[in-house]
Amino acid sequence: MDILIIDDDPAVCQTIRNAWPTPGDALRFASSYSQSLSLILGPELAFFDAIVVDIHLPDGDGLSILRSIRRTSSVPIVMISGWGTAETRAGTFDVGADDYLMKPLSVRELQARIARLVTMRASTSRAAAPTIFQIGRIVCDLQTRRLRRHDRMVGLTDTEGRILGYLHENAGRSCSKSAIYKHAFFREYVSGDKTLDVYIGRLRAKLASLDSDSVALLQTVRGSGYKLESSAS
Repeated sequence: MDILIIDDDPAVCQTIRNAWPTPGDALRFASSYSQSLSLILGPELAFFDAIVVDIHLPDGDGLSILRSIRRTSSVPIVMISGWGTAETRAGTFDVGADDYLMKPLSVRELQARIARLVTMRASTSRAAAPTIFQIGRIVCDLQTRRLRRHDRMVGLTDTEGRILGYLHENAGRSCSKSAIYKHAFFREYVSGDKTLDVYIGRLRAKLASLDSDSVALLQTVRGSGYKLESSAS
């Protein structure tokens, strides 16, 4: 998992870093409201599997961060705090938190709760994600891995299907290369890696072979990644 932790307490962050029980997870830390803004308001938000937010930050309110994230994302969010009442906890759930933990934290419990939330979200997303959608005048069927217009069809590889599926789930939004690599290739993006660019080129060629206008909906976002513009179904 890739997890963003927003907390201004160096001791808490160090404890989480040292005691995290799953070596394969990637933890990223932000120590203030202002430092977190570039992560939660930009395309990089899609890279994280879960976010941990301290309610009380030196330059802002953790609830404001929660509200900002919920405007664009359903990523699992766990709120943490050194104090609070049942009413306080209920308030965070009303705003959109998925869980709430009091400090001092059990790092093992935090990891277990995050893992449960991520698993539940993945199951829900798979059940809800459409397998058939349109890209302009082209029908994309992820179940059969085919692009179709009228009686003409072009096959898709599994990876091409994952790329288009992820872009469609985020239609109209810029998707960073980091997020696409993670969802389509199951690995981290390394600066300079052109693998995704090659796949996008192939997808554009396949779309263009069926409809020269619809291919324009698969767009490059300079300096960030790619996006699939929304189109009428």
